[in-house]
Amino acid sequence: MHCVLQKSRLITEHICSAKNLRHSLRWKSTKSEIGLFGACFDQGQPHQGVGEAPSLIRQAGLLDKLRKNGFNVKDYGDLEVHRVEGKVDSDAVLRFNKDVSERVASILNEDKLCVTLGGDHSVGLGTVAGHLKVDPEAVVLWVDAHADINTIASSDSGNMHGMPVSFNILQLEDENRTTSTELSWLNPSLSPSRLAYIGLRDVDAAEWKYIQKFSIPSFPVQAIDRIGIRQAVESAINMVDPRGERNIHLSFDIDVLDPVEAPATGTKVRGGLSLREALTLCELVQETGRLTALDLVEVNPFLARSQHDIEQTVEAAVEVILAAMGRVD
Repeated sequence: MHCVLQKSRLITEHICSAKNLRHSLRWKSTKSEIGLFGACFDQGQPHQGVGEAPSLIRQAGLLDKLRKNGFNVKDYGDLEVHRVEGKVDSDAVLRFNKDVSERVASILNEDKLCVTLGGDHSVGLGTVAGHLKVDPEAVVLWVDAHADINTIASSDSGNMHGMPVSFNILQLEDENRTTSTELSWLNPSLSPSRLAYIGLRDVDAAEWKYIQKFSIPSFPVQAIDRIGIRQAVESAINMVDPRGERNIHLSFDIDVLDPVEAPATGTKVRGGLSLREALTLCELVQETGRLTALDLVEVNPFLARSQHDIEQTVEAAVEVILAAMGRVD
């Protein structure tokens, strides 16, 4: 792990010292129309409960707060699959993500900004695929403590919430070969040059090999501590979109936050972002005017030690979404 982060720091330092890296961001208005839905799915990992998060986030007043900020919000309801305890079913993950992909594509085709409430991060397989189906040039900012770029071949656990990025990358298609017929809908089209990581701090060795092989820009927490969240975010955006023209898909896992800030989640890793850093990150993405899709995933009330932990984590999720949406002028 230390070796992984040390290598990532060296790449980050090279990125941050490159010429013309910090071209000015184009400040624009966010779309005023938002389409929101819940991806109530928890079978990409071992813990029950993460599928309950969309309802809790709504109950915390998200839609009312967005409307008070000037947005027209349409709630498309939930896609939901009930958990079968004791059964690891990769086909269920692939089937569900086909539906997620279609829902995201439909919302984007209505010229709305798409907000997906997870669910575990396996739903990112479908959200990214749906976005790229509508806009093949979109870029992805993966904000997470984990890289989620394991493949079927490389994963030790088999948990598919650690694989959604890899399924969208054509160069990794062979390592995700499966006898399942449930993957025929997917056309992997994410170029590694249009993907950047922010907030990494727990990366498997196999994942790091992929990151190195494809030269994917990565800004782990150690780099953010040194250069600051603003420079990290601006550098990441400039690396994947040097001309400032492409739309942005922001996939935000709540576990990128330090567990002190968001205790009700499944794969906690100490030393994460502060809530203020996360909000700044989202504000910077929003200010580009090119954010067209947002995922908020991995809030799990069943893993909280207290009601306070649930409320704190849900509140953090709501604040992250509001920061990413901004306000309609």
